[in-house]
Amino acid sequence: MSIAQLAKDFGVAPGLIHYYLGNRDDLISGVLNRYYRRRLEALPALTGDWRSDVEIISRSSFELACEIPGVSMYVASHNRFRLFQSVAPGEIDYGMALFNHITSAFLQGGFSPDQSALAYHLLAQYLLSSSISAAGRQSPAEHSSYLRGKFDSISDTRYPAAKIVGAAFSGLGAEYAFDAGLKLLLDGFANWQSNEVAEVGKSQASRAPRKPRGARAT
Repeated sequence: MSIAQLAKDFGVAPGLIHYYLGNRDDLISGVLNRYYRRRLEALPALTGDWRSDVEIISRSSFELACEIPGVSMYVASHNRFRLFQSVAPGEIDYGMALFNHITSAFLQGGFSPDQSALAYHLLAQYLLSSSISAAGRQSPAEHSSYLRGKFDSISDTRYPAAKIVGAAFSGLGAEYAFDAGLKLLLDGFANWQSNEVAEVGKSQASRAPRKPRGARAT
């Protein structure tokens, strides 16, 4: 994208775009800030049930990302404005606001700051890759006939696993893969949290003072 091309598309002088919108980076950040605002405003208030809250956040974010695929494509290839935006004094950085909302869901669920940071990152990466796959029609079901033909033509003895799994792989759709992947991710977060709580309990028990042998209870 260039300011000159935008000016041509809108039939105005490039100077007008610079005057009202700033430079190219300002324009990109403005678009992303509006996108993050839409993501945030589509979400209900947090309930304190981290799994329900994160699932709602994930599904809503995935739907919007599929609706506006250009944002995911940009974020996947550029680090600038991936999260935080360049805003004027008094304006809201909705990238920051969305980050605060999602990490709050994990913190309210009892995750530590370190756990919340990693959980946010893993979730963001999953949503990004899933939305790009859906937008680019990369799911196997989009190319089922071609894939089935290839798997049917291969040797049973040379590629036995590919032969066995190929038919099921060819039928995987974007929505099914997203739902299954999200469940696995949330299950992993839940197991991770429960194991961490158990380890903390063991640590506290090991540090508890012990009564000397032979001591009488009072």
